[in-house]
Amino acid sequence: MRKKKKKKNVVGKKDIVSKEIIGKLAAYLAIYLLDLSIDPDYQEAKGTEHQRVEVRRADLVVKLREQGGDPFLLHIEIQDTNDPQMPVRMMRYMTDVLLAHPGLPVRQYLIYIGAEKLTMSNGFDHADFPYRYGLVDMRSVDCQYLIKKRHSGSLGIGYTV
Repeated sequence: MRKKKKKKNVVGKKDIVSKEIIGKLAAYLAIYLLDLSIDPDYQEAKGTEHQRVEVRRADLVVKLREQGGDPFLLHIEIQDTNDPQMPVRMMRYMTDVLLAHPGLPVRQYLIYIGAEKLTMSNGFDHADFPYRYGLVDMRSVDCQYLIKKRHSGSLGIGYTV
């Protein structure tokens, strides 16, 4: 009886070589094209394929315009718990809104209505990309100020605080 020879995993070896080449290419692009001061001998290819099957709906997205100004999109999220991932979630909403409505600037606000003390951040600093959005803690809003405005919209907000 003859033993079968094991085939070498040629595809796997090619994949490893390809990743090494791509890693080197990325390092060279970073150094020579992007003028980044990096270590050319350190690179690690990362997987970028992410399957997303989800339904995300922003709480409120509306097209508005300041008096005499240009239109913009106002995005408001209402949150009743502290979520340490909220800045990343807000950025995902931002990209979703920008893709759905190209050409319009977006202003984002998170309104916190939780009973616990607000501990969430209003953004993050990531390398060359600082990201911020407005954050309103309804527990610190002076409801009397809103009630004194005597407008139906402000009255509704004032009485719910």
